[in-house]
Amino acid sequence: MPYHRSRARKRFEIDIVIFLKTLGEAFSSKCSSHSVRGFALCSAVLLCSARLESYLEDLLGDWSQSVRAPHLTTDQLPKRTRAFLLNQAGILAAYRRYVCYGSESELLSKLEAFVGQSTYEFAIDGRAIPQFPIQAIYRDRKYPSVKNLQDLFNRFGFSNIFDELNRIGRRDTKALLISFNDLRTEMAHTGMPIGLTPGDIRLHIKNVRSVVGYIDRLFYSHVAKSVGAARWTV
Repeated sequence: MPYHRSRARKRFEIDIVIFLKTLGEAFSSKCSSHSVRGFALCSAVLLCSARLESYLEDLLGDWSQSVRAPHLTTDQLPKRTRAFLLNQAGILAAYRRYVCYGSESELLSKLEAFVGQSTYEFAIDGRAIPQFPIQAIYRDRKYPSVKNLQDLFNRFGFSNIFDELNRIGRRDTKALLISFNDLRTEMAHTGMPIGLTPGDIRLHIKNVRSVVGYIDRLFYSHVAKSVGAARWTV
């Protein structure tokens, strides 16, 4: 089955079209307010960043629903994802206390609460994929910084997400994202940078749209190879 855009990408691109259209209206002959134009530029960047974050949530949320099909089993998921889902916060906290205080009795008492939970099914091949909170995978990494994206997709088995994205896009995707995020941060703290033009803003937004397209294609390949292209949401 050939690649086609995910539902998450479609929703993202609809919003991007609106942002670019609104910028065109703000800088048309019908609008002469410098304040309105400045607000339009800043809003387009900040909203684009927010929509990028929403895209990641939607993409992974749809994936988590699709892999719960009855015939899919745990061994079809990347081992890195399974390993991450085994490391629940309560278990990690219990081991941290054990490292600090060395009480095996306390450790075992805390671990008893997790015995028998369906989460441990991820450790065994051939089991039905249990329900799991997808938010646990992306909650602390959904802000689309370079580091967060690297960590987030590492949880799906990509050791270097930007190497993969660069291969697909034949561009330095890390540099594109850093440039956009630096602009977003500057606008959030100090407002509209001096000398930046509508063309500059449009280019930044279009670059983000391209990065989303590369991520979408890469994640499609991941889904197709692991659980089958039929599980790709449209």
